[in-house]
Amino acid sequence: MIQFKVGILGAGVISGIIADTLNELDGFTPYAVAARDKEKADKFGEEHNVDVRYGSYDELINDPEVELVYVGTVHSTHAELAKKCINAGKPVLVEKPFSYNAKTAGEVLQLAKEKNVFCGEAMWLRYLPLTKLINDIVSSGLIGESRTFVASLGYDLKDRERVTSMETAGGALLDVGVYPLTLAFMMFGGAPSAVASSFARLKTGVDAMSTLQLGFPKGKFATITSSIVSKLDNRGIVYGTAGRLEIDNVNCPTNLKIFGPTGEQTQEFNIKDKDKNGYEYQFMAARQAIIVGRPETPENKYTDIMALYSFTDAIRKTWKLNYPLPGEEQN
Repeated sequence: MIQFKVGILGAGVISGIIADTLNELDGFTPYAVAARDKEKADKFGEEHNVDVRYGSYDELINDPEVELVYVGTVHSTHAELAKKCINAGKPVLVEKPFSYNAKTAGEVLQLAKEKNVFCGEAMWLRYLPLTKLINDIVSSGLIGESRTFVASLGYDLKDRERVTSMETAGGALLDVGVYPLTLAFMMFGGAPSAVASSFARLKTGVDAMSTLQLGFPKGKFATITSSIVSKLDNRGIVYGTAGRLEIDNVNCPTNLKIFGPTGEQTQEFNIKDKDKNGYEYQFMAARQAIIVGRPETPENKYTDIMALYSFTDAIRKTWKLNYPLPGEEQN
């Protein structure tokens, strides 16, 4: 099988997971890695079996052998690096959040359209088989008419500077909150029509945790809590008029349980044995789009990306939480 060569920008934890995934995935190879520090890139390459290592992002982006670039750097650099890839004619898959606001995200996507270069967001929830099954269950009426989605997602990430810094566009909303928000948007057909929220800040200025109460068309609702200061139960429940659907892990579902109207469990679904860790699906979708000449994947279209970050912009505006970054309103 012809190996699809992927270049990885950034040598952090998530990039390591991606490299390990690609090493096990038929038809892919983690061909190159780049970090701002060559020694860090070399260490990463040794640990994750990546042969080509660069001490600058530009070197990797301009390597003619690279067929797809994965951007795994801090949030604040995603848009800038994606633009560099697109201008170099390199298809690019950007780790979530695609960017820190809708303005910079839109600039990247507009450039991708103009240059006719594939550009996608590595929001793995939109590609996972169990996520698709959640949508099928919700739309099928198996639990009646789905009315309410309740979810939480939180970890103790206070010691991670990229998550707690305003300069890197950190905070609970963009780091973890986008996962349950994505599920809600997928299940209920897009952004909500009514919103109420409350949040707390860290001393650094980022949002430490928040609760969002969302109203969607046709009488549907969601309550979403996210945190970077404490571990939450990380579960989700969809309540319908004839039962409920329980999701074990809202940012990477591995188990789903369906309960009937009287509370009895009626069905259960688990990930398949052939699944690796879930990250493989976004890469397979990106390669397929590149091969057939599509600028986006059908699972996560440009309109989906813009809807999510237009919404997070609106939430942060009510909080008066603006990053000291280009394209942000400054108080």
